[in-house]
Amino acid sequence: MATVNFRNMRLGAFIIIGTALLVTALYLIGNKQNLFGSTVRISAQFHNVNGLMRGNNVRFGGIDVGTVESVEIISDTSVNVVMVIEKNIQQFIKKNAIASVGTDGLMGNKLVNINSSVEDSPTVEEGDVLKSLKPIEMDEMVRTLNVTNENIKVISGNLRTITDKINSKNSLWSVLMDTVVAENVKSSLVNIRLMSNHAVSITGDLKGITYGMKNGKGSIGALITDTTLTSRINQTIVKLEMFSDTAAIISGDISGLVKDLKQGKGSMGVLLNDTTLVHNLNTSIKSIESAAGNFDQNMEALKYSWPFKKYYNKQKKTNSKK
Repeated sequence: MATVNFRNMRLGAFIIIGTALLVTALYLIGNKQNLFGSTVRISAQFHNVNGLMRGNNVRFGGIDVGTVESVEIISDTSVNVVMVIEKNIQQFIKKNAIASVGTDGLMGNKLVNINSSVEDSPTVEEGDVLKSLKPIEMDEMVRTLNVTNENIKVISGNLRTITDKINSKNSLWSVLMDTVVAENVKSSLVNIRLMSNHAVSITGDLKGITYGMKNGKGSIGALITDTTLTSRINQTIVKLEMFSDTAAIISGDISGLVKDLKQGKGSMGVLLNDTTLVHNLNTSIKSIESAAGNFDQNMEALKYSWPFKKYYNKQKKTNSKK
């Protein structure tokens, strides 16, 4: 009898413990699925959910705030995801929040992340549809990484070729490592620095000269700053213009005179254009020469005539005594 009672007690304890465990499990599962609390249903439409399933978590600010109730295909480019959100979290989620499909960890289950926006907006209500962000597809990432790897392979090959050329003897690297070249570069830099210092000195001197010229120092400064010089130059130019006008008039008069002379006008024109004048002058000269010869003969004959013979003899004696 005692044995039967002990068995019954064990069976009753086992049933009580099993019932408690079942109630606890049902409570935990129901609490996770929001079966026993107040909830709000919102949705979002995605182009690709990347394996998101019913029952996956919904996170807001990194905290689980609900679960995915359903995943339904609407069209070939749209998938509607209905989410159940706890009622006490509703006040923090705005209508302009953005939903995106993510991963719980690196290789964990898929979930929906709700990210709030900076702009102010009203709180979500039952049945609101949130904006969605296109998820990153793993296949696309792998393809992109494959292209990137190929590019890195080509770049690494080019870098290897460049390093081989740099390490060769006849390369820019050998020139850069040459100490003589370094010394020459240093000397060139020193010379450039000296040239720049000289240029600065020359610039300062030119600045001083310019300043002195502006202040009227020196001959050039006096010429530049002399206000009367312009008026004198203008007067000189006026006089030169008057002189040029007078010279033009004189040259015109001379041109007219020359024209008149060529045309035989006036006494000089007649003399210059008379072709018989030379012949007459030659005839006159010959006549004068003939008259001069006859005059000499007459004077010679007078020396021996009686009235003048005594006079010429006396002149001869006087000249001989001298």
